[in-house]
Amino acid sequence: MKRTKRLGLAINAGLWMAVAVGVLLFTVDLRADESAPAVHAARLSSVDGRVSVVQGEQTLADPAVANAPLFEGMQVAAIGDGRAEIQLEDGSIARLSPNSSLALSALRPQGSEVLLQKGLGYFELQDATSMHIRFGDNVVSSSGLAVVRINLDHLPGEVAVFSGNVHLERGSALMLDLHGGESVALNAADPAQYMLAESIEPDSWDAWNEDRDQALNAEAAARTTVANGFGNSPAWDDLDANGNWYDVPDVGYVWSPNDAASPGWDPYGDGYWMWTPGYGYVWVSGNSWGYLPYRCGRWNYYDGFGWGWGPGVGGCPMVWGVDLNLGNLPGGYRPPHRPRPPIPPIGRRPHPLVSVNRPAIAGVGRMMMRDRDTPVTIAGHTVQALHPVAARPVYSRAGGGGGRPVYGGLANKPGAASAPSAHASSYSTRTNGGSSSSHSTDSSSHSGSTSHSSSSGGGSHSSVSGSSSGASHSSGGGGGGSSGGNTHR
Repeated sequence: MKRTKRLGLAINAGLWMAVAVGVLLFTVDLRADESAPAVHAARLSSVDGRVSVVQGEQTLADPAVANAPLFEGMQVAAIGDGRAEIQLEDGSIARLSPNSSLALSALRPQGSEVLLQKGLGYFELQDATSMHIRFGDNVVSSSGLAVVRINLDHLPGEVAVFSGNVHLERGSALMLDLHGGESVALNAADPAQYMLAESIEPDSWDAWNEDRDQALNAEAAARTTVANGFGNSPAWDDLDANGNWYDVPDVGYVWSPNDAASPGWDPYGDGYWMWTPGYGYVWVSGNSWGYLPYRCGRWNYYDGFGWGWGPGVGGCPMVWGVDLNLGNLPGGYRPPHRPRPPIPPIGRRPHPLVSVNRPAIAGVGRMMMRDRDTPVTIAGHTVQALHPVAARPVYSRAGGGGGRPVYGGLANKPGAASAPSAHASSYSTRTNGGSSSSHSTDSSSHSGSTSHSSSSGGGSHSSVSGSSSGASHSSGGGGGGSSGGNTHR
């Protein structure tokens, strides 16, 4: 009997030791994940209408929601009347008009690459190390801030440069430098042929692209110095525009949203769980600014002040699939639980987003006022909010008719033909199916369009082909504008 009891005690001791070792190993593994190299992602920053996110053969979200993280290899499609905006970590931006799609081929701190698969897209590139845009066998890159429109409704494609300078390569057949205010239509029969225009025909979706850019500029007007040490992503401007930053001694930078002054506000009170193949369920905030504070750093609750988020040190590296970004919690707070992994889907059936809408935290009243002129107390220190210092850089625009700014403009460019009036332009109507029909609002044709072959080059363009390099363009034969190029809905 005594031997049996001792044996039972030994077994129990062994089980407890196994459990303790298992917990220790789990803790070590968790810390290893947290210290692993950051995985880069893009942000689905704006969604209008129906937008889907797909990886491989699996639909991850349909419809998708703003603030969803996008990993390398994912595809984003604007379906029907849907529209989408994607922000990359380096500050580059891609926008999709209806019935358009792109794939995130590579996501890196520098040199990311996207593939426009169909439709019409707008792209804002930051510099020579920022995003490269592929479509078909073509690649567009920039040497500085540039804004580009690419239209695949008329294959093999049309490129319009609203601002800046870009470099276009078409395999080994064509290399072409394009400047602000110029557009080019590629030739389907001969990759060395193209139609160059020293003007850009307007498209009705230009107005939407302009509106989105103005919205980002408005947010950037509240920019503080905090983002200077972390990156150029517009997601930092979301925080400046929707809350206040405080430099707290012994703590570091703390950001608090304006909403945090409301009684019982919960940083995880509104949002979704989104399934991803590589990281399981990840949190997608329902707050318009809710991307960065849920990708890195920590939320902490400070007595008398409420919730604040700190990016920490080391550049705020993003960690996925480990835990919620929570530190100090108020008494009685219960964070939301990550759902269990879903059953493997059949075919392309999407995993539904798991919606979360939690009630306000009980027993927490209204916190102190949050504005830039009222001192607050955080972690025992009285501090005042940081003030804006600079706005987001914008690309130049020339004034046009109709009360809306027009991109680019060639008025000061030597030898350039006059850009068409905003009131007199030929364009084509782009339907939801991507087809188009021609329209004209003026009987006069556009000037300044020239047919080129890569076997000749010159003027203000650098054009090199695989068969001949450095020859001179023939600038004769002006006449009709580039075919297609404008889509209107």
